[in-house]
Amino acid sequence: LVVQNNLHFPGSAAENYFQIFPLTGQSFLLSFYWQKLQFVIMGSNKTIVWFRRDLRIEDNPALAAAARDGSVFPVYIWCPQDDGQFYPGRVSRWWLKQSLAHLDHSLRSLGAELVLIRTQSTLAALLECIEATGATKVVFNHLYDPISLVCDHNIKGKLVELGISVQSYNADLLNEPWEVYDARGQAFTTFEAYWDKSLNMQRELVTLLPPWKLVPATGNVAKCSIEELGLENETEKSSNALLARAWSPGWSNADKALSEFSESHLLQYSKNRTKVGQNSTSLLSPYLHFGELSVRKVFQLARMKQILWAKEGNSIGVESVTLFLRAIGLREYSRYLCFNFPFTHERPLLSNLNFFPWQADQNNFKAWRQGRTGYPLVDAGMRELWATGWIHNRIRVIVSSFAVKVLLLPWKWGMKYFWDTLLDADLESDILGWQYISGSLPDGHELERLDSPEVQGSKFDPEGEYVRHWLPELARLPTEWIHHPWDAPDNVLRVSGVELGFNYPKPFIEIDLAREHLTKAIFKMWEMEAAAKAANSNGTDEVVVDNSDGIESLPIPKVILKNNAPCPTYSSNDQKVPTCQNSKSNQFNRKRSKHMQEERPLQDDLHNPNEAGTSRTNEDCSSTAESSMSKKQTTSRNSFSVPQSCSSSKDNSFLECESSDMKQSWQEQIDMEQSSSKDVGATGDECL
Repeated sequence: LVVQNNLHFPGSAAENYFQIFPLTGQSFLLSFYWQKLQFVIMGSNKTIVWFRRDLRIEDNPALAAAARDGSVFPVYIWCPQDDGQFYPGRVSRWWLKQSLAHLDHSLRSLGAELVLIRTQSTLAALLECIEATGATKVVFNHLYDPISLVCDHNIKGKLVELGISVQSYNADLLNEPWEVYDARGQAFTTFEAYWDKSLNMQRELVTLLPPWKLVPATGNVAKCSIEELGLENETEKSSNALLARAWSPGWSNADKALSEFSESHLLQYSKNRTKVGQNSTSLLSPYLHFGELSVRKVFQLARMKQILWAKEGNSIGVESVTLFLRAIGLREYSRYLCFNFPFTHERPLLSNLNFFPWQADQNNFKAWRQGRTGYPLVDAGMRELWATGWIHNRIRVIVSSFAVKVLLLPWKWGMKYFWDTLLDADLESDILGWQYISGSLPDGHELERLDSPEVQGSKFDPEGEYVRHWLPELARLPTEWIHHPWDAPDNVLRVSGVELGFNYPKPFIEIDLAREHLTKAIFKMWEMEAAAKAANSNGTDEVVVDNSDGIESLPIPKVILKNNAPCPTYSSNDQKVPTCQNSKSNQFNRKRSKHMQEERPLQDDLHNPNEAGTSRTNEDCSSTAESSMSKKQTTSRNSFSVPQSCSSSKDNSFLECESSDMKQSWQEQIDMEQSSSKDVGATGDECL
């Protein structure tokens, strides 16, 4: 066959290929001739390759499948209308722009260009590509956030109705969300149970080589340049120029970042990962979010290192890989939660949190965003976020906990702000992190737990170097007072040039007072929950809604999850959609500390905590977006919008209670907060 079809082997190209992807000579020749033979046999097929957050040519199942079948038409469609309130922030769009340019360059080297389209309808753009090229198939890789699940399902259904073959693939996860369930066939709701099951599943992780060559499918469509795509406006370019000094987007740069981390930093990951103010984590999260790096490749590389270190008796290395893979697992779990509980971007997983009286105070929210709370570690973190689009995962935990536990700000506000400002903004990881911090997950932070920023600062920034870097007004303050300047003697403040209330704010609220407010809010939540259950048991028509319904949000697509027949597809790899398979289970209940349980006994039955695999009720099988959010309209997609009022803020009265039972001694507080280094804390995608 090789001789008959005159398949010549290009020597110089082979040499380059060996340098990038070292294989044995025989394997390389077989791979080359096999792809050549497939081009001869399948060359007449035309396939649209729809790129989204899979911006790489290596281990890209959709691209590989299209290349095997014949000619390809790679396309990236930018449709801001699809994003709704989750329109990407400035730094995220900067990364996307660089990554698309990098991908286009790589595709051109293989023989096909990346067609860029800006449109108001993704479906219309795909249909235009199909008509222009005469393609009979569309392929793409899966996404798992609630908005993409709905969009992809609808688009796939429309294309199939028109007789277009549609195939989708897993390019983002080790295991698909619908592959990991407990013994009863229900979704896990705790990370440990999920990750233990996931690690022990039989899997064949195969990473695909880039296509040797792409045969382009021709067709005239209304394409645009990278600049015309509108990912970056003129006012943003000067700020974005600074990002290029620290980051290099693109799939080949992702490979370099992975190699550097595995060779230079992975071994000491267990010791260095909690150090703030330095590159102590992998810094791979932006590459993973945009699909420039294959999670299968990352997992395989880390496991190989772990096997070698285990053989050498290197316990530090083995522990480092275990912790790093756990971070990979948290990313997997975020997609798992979003798929099985697609309402989690707007409602807590634990039902009782629906009644929590969040305080929608715009002044507090503004002070938090601007780093003007009076708590140095929190302020340093928020100022770094605004300046760079990046903060260490430990700082993400601290600032988010401060927002929801000290200021009682709605967790959805913080989630949205992180989405707008983080370089590695990732909706699924954002949801996991903020629900975890706000006590909305069965295995998250206890709702009543409030960590002192002062203690956290002494633990994670003991010398105050991080605070001094981002708060120059405190740079001359001695280390003894750097994390609590309000306690410093007047002469120390004067010599250090610190004027509390002038060049640096006084604490917005004292921690002890914040703890009392949190306690009262918890009791208020219990009262509202009990009232709702009593009303339901009495058969009244009273309807109790989510306490955050009065907090203004931007409209998002409604997630419809019914037991409809799945969309016809042509591959067993195709993406599933959530169903109400676990609808018989009760909704999740709260976790409470022992002394709280004794003080306020529950009137309802608690689930067995060992039964981690429960799911949602029929009510939870549809989003509240239409009822509580679609009536609100945004004035600007590029500006962060917060509500003017909150229904819960109209009545700030709390139940009278003794807060002394909730207080802890200073030593008890330190002991508890020292355990926080083991927290999940995956706010944003930087859990790596």
